Amino acid sequence: MSKWIGLVIAAIGLPALAVQTSHWTHTNEGDFKNGTMENVVVTNLGDLKLSRAVKTLLEQDAKVSAVYALAAAKDGTVYAGTGPQGVVLQIKGDKVKELIKLDDVTNVFSLIVDKENGLLIGTGGETGKIYRIAKPGDKPKELFSAEGVHYIWCMTQAVDGTIYAGTGPTGQLYQIKPDGSHEVLLDTDENNLLCMVSDGKDLLYVGTDPDGLVYRINRKTKEAYVVHDAPESEIGALALDGKGNLYAGTAEAMEQAGETEAASATEKIGRPESGSGVPIPTPARPEPKPPEVPNPNPGEPDPIPKGKSKDKKDDVKKLMLLDVIATQSSATKTKAHEPRRPIPPGGHPVPSTAPTPSVGITPPSGIMPRGAETGQPREGGNAIYRIDKEGLVHEIFRQPVLVMSMIVNDGALLVGTGNEGQIYQINPDQEETVALANVEAKQVMALLPVPGRIILGLANTGSISALTEGFASEGTYTSAVLDAQQVSRFGKMQLHGSLPAGTSIKVQARSGNISEPNDTFWSKWTESTSAQEFLSVTAPAARFLQYRLTLATSDGKKTPVLDDVDVSYQSPNLAPVIKSIKTSSSAGKSGENAGNGAAPAIVAPATANHTEALTWEGSDPNGDELQYRLYFRRGSQSPWILLKDKIKEANFEWDTRSASDGWYELKVVASDELANAPGSGRETSRISDPLIVDNTPPVVSGLKSATGAGAVRVEFAASDRTSTLASFGYTVDSSEQWQSVLPSDKIADSLDENVNFSISGLKPGVHQIAVRAIDAKGNPAVATVNVTVDAPAKP
Repeated sequence: MSKWIGLVIAAIGLPALAVQTSHWTHTNEGDFKNGTMENVVVTNLGDLKLSRAVKTLLEQDAKVSAVYALAAAKDGTVYAGTGPQGVVLQIKGDKVKELIKLDDVTNVFSLIVDKENGLLIGTGGETGKIYRIAKPGDKPKELFSAEGVHYIWCMTQAVDGTIYAGTGPTGQLYQIKPDGSHEVLLDTDENNLLCMVSDGKDLLYVGTDPDGLVYRINRKTKEAYVVHDAPESEIGALALDGKGNLYAGTAEAMEQAGETEAASATEKIGRPESGSGVPIPTPARPEPKPPEVPNPNPGEPDPIPKGKSKDKKDDVKKLMLLDVIATQSSATKTKAHEPRRPIPPGGHPVPSTAPTPSVGITPPSGIMPRGAETGQPREGGNAIYRIDKEGLVHEIFRQPVLVMSMIVNDGALLVGTGNEGQIYQINPDQEETVALANVEAKQVMALLPVPGRIILGLANTGSISALTEGFASEGTYTSAVLDAQQVSRFGKMQLHGSLPAGTSIKVQARSGNISEPNDTFWSKWTESTSAQEFLSVTAPAARFLQYRLTLATSDGKKTPVLDDVDVSYQSPNLAPVIKSIKTSSSAGKSGENAGNGAAPAIVAPATANHTEALTWEGSDPNGDELQYRLYFRRGSQSPWILLKDKIKEANFEWDTRSASDGWYELKVVASDELANAPGSGRETSRISDPLIVDNTPPVVSGLKSATGAGAVRVEFAASDRTSTLASFGYTVDSSEQWQSVLPSDKIADSLDENVNFSISGLKPGVHQIAVRAIDAKGNPAVATVNVTVDAPAKP
């Protein structure tokens, strides 16, 4: 699978070309999980294969919305505890019937068959109780109840016949003798003791909510010890293997039901040395030319066969169609105080018609009234932790699921989850997690191994199924909608995998131009084609594509395996886009604060600006490299004149001193011709707002002065033929400091202005007064007049 990662990295390093082939590549668990699977699963190593066959034993029943617990008698009879109406079912072979019904406000959360082959029933409701049925047909007898106990979440029986029950909502572990006498063995600060497993001797392990603790209790010495404090708030399932390893699965849900963007399992590249995966060979190509390609995986079995290339006429037709389309396109752990054990709607132990539990009774939040939504997995997903005999903790599983049930079967760990109804098989030594099956019900609440199969207790749609040892005879995988961003033509699909004898993979595809696929506005599925290493995707050119794989086997012990799928596509060359073009004139004019009626201010000497700075925003839908040409013209009707070509950056500075005064327009042309084959490049253009070129200063005329009473009165006229006058000022005796003045009408806003002002405080004698007028482009005009100041007037 790493070969495709290398391919993608190599493609990133190439220059973007419109005619370059693009790829959708599905090679790991996260890629395939976005699609829809029916009797198909994907492993954490990215292998797509048939799921185990699942046989439904009990369809949804009006009395049953969840099957919480399973237990098997010595004669093979299986019992199922359900909710919300207190029904216990009896399963013999494939036949399911009702054994007893307790009452309408009871959930059966736990079941065990005791040493005398009697059935112990743990309930939840207004009062949590344990009932015993000595044999089928007998009426249930109450064995245990205690003040404050509302839920019997889990039970186990020790070798001496003592029964242990984990309860809620006050987190107590009870020790119950066969005669019904009892005592509290462990009183925790937790709300609920949700799951329990025994080592068959003196040790009990209990998982809690809401602090996600795993206790180890010695039932003889009554010593309790926390062996693990999980980051998650809830331990949903526990299991022990034959080597003494303890497995703890978490089931923390989000505070509010809703979609979660939980991270998928950490991607692992490659396999352990002892793995059993089936890599796919690539057989050598036949003579004559091209030369043979070396086989990268010599000696490996059952490769997906190579196919022969088809006639190129279809490809030519696709190219012609795409050219038409292109032309048309261009024209147009925070600990929660509320426990959260998500189970299906209808699982509430106390319906609205029954008395409400007293304040402080907090069942896990998944226990909801009928119709309520079940909780979603916590952000970041839930985990399974392996705690070895030395107490070391290793995370062996993390997925965006709720771990609801877990057993050890034939040395492997089987895990039932919600809310996607997936059943996983985990081999920690091989670092392999295999999704064995998906069930229609969203939650797998209980797993029970019996000869030849695994019985499944399901929730959300309360039902019972059996997971067989063989693979399903047929399954389908439908990819998520693949988006090419533009109408594109589709090339080859490349497949790698294995096809053992008696197995097959069929391939189909369809396309459309709306994001939601449907049978009306998308093309029909293409004809089903047997898998080959290279297959032509014959769906019509469009923006969106889906592919569908049908996996089948005639031998339940074998399954086809698909390692990766690569679909090539090519988008038409679309014209570049110029979103905007700006000039320094459009960004604001000099002297914008002049003439606003404010008090005159000291102004710096003027400097004419004869450079027009242009910037624009250019992009290409295909990601092509662009180059630009810049044109100018006087007015709006004159011919365009090339100013500069082969511009790489989206900016340019135009020195306007080589142009005569007047109004001009600029045009930017963007082209992708360098990124496309000769003659197939495309271009687009955009014209700027009109701008003024003004290299000529204003004219100052009529400058005259008058003196009297210790002051000098100055007046003059100014005019400009192209741009408005922007500011005025004067200085005395060639001083570097200019004083701003306003025109006579107090606003500089036209081509002609009159200015008059008085200067006082001058010393007697001759002085030179310089006046200045500056236009909007910064061109200054200066004129001077000499004045003689008499002795100041006497006060």
